[in-house]
Amino acid sequence: MIPLSRVSLVIPVYNQLLHTMQCLESILRLPDKVGEIIVVDNACTDGTPEYLKAIDGVTVIRNETNLGCAKAWNQGVQASKGDVIGILTNDIVVPPGWLPALLHFMEQTGHGIVSPAMREGPLDYELDKYAAKFTAACRTATRPGLLGACMLIKRDVFDAIGLFDEGFSYGGCEDTDFLWRAQRAEITTGVTGSAFVHHFGMITQNAVKRTESKAYPAQNLAHFRRKWGRTVRGNWLQRRWTRLRERWTERYERFRYGHALVERG
Repeated sequence: MIPLSRVSLVIPVYNQLLHTMQCLESILRLPDKVGEIIVVDNACTDGTPEYLKAIDGVTVIRNETNLGCAKAWNQGVQASKGDVIGILTNDIVVPPGWLPALLHFMEQTGHGIVSPAMREGPLDYELDKYAAKFTAACRTATRPGLLGACMLIKRDVFDAIGLFDEGFSYGGCEDTDFLWRAQRAEITTGVTGSAFVHHFGMITQNAVKRTESKAYPAQNLAHFRRKWGRTVRGNWLQRRWTRLRERWTERYERFRYGHALVERG
């Protein structure tokens, strides 16, 4: 299996100190020590810089302005040394065993990009116990694609298709764009139920809409359409088919495994 020492985790942060603390402390408490953790501080003003200085085992890249998600991811990727780069949002919390299971899935399948299953919403349950039960029930469950909040990417994927598109500001569509570019290059992807994380969901993006700009989602969608000649969801028929497929997939997973690979609390 790919050794943990060859994994770099990249976590961009824009304020939301409590979520950043939960994320980092959930990683640092585990015996599964990675090669490096890189936090990209997008001009935080809420005590995050002081917190990051006070903890060991974290490399910090400080930006004087909020450069957005894609740029921060790229800064972390370019600074990293690992053969596998984990991209996490700072509203992710991880249980024991999440990373070895995800690496095993990557090695077993040969996928270039993999994501764990996740539950989205409030963390109103006991994560470690729930994750253990979930992964025991869903260890063979998979679906194609990726989940942008948490993904492991082989370095040679970046060598093949390039970095994240910095034309997407703040956050939104850059993960779908990256997935489509990977698919075009015949790089396979997958989500596995053998690994599980919690995702609060949209914490930073909602804050950006309140404090920075409400226009960026429309700007990102426009950039995506110029680039790909269609919207993310496509025309009416494509949107309808996507919704039906997503519902069928979720129902099948719940029937077969007792859980969907993306749950909402």
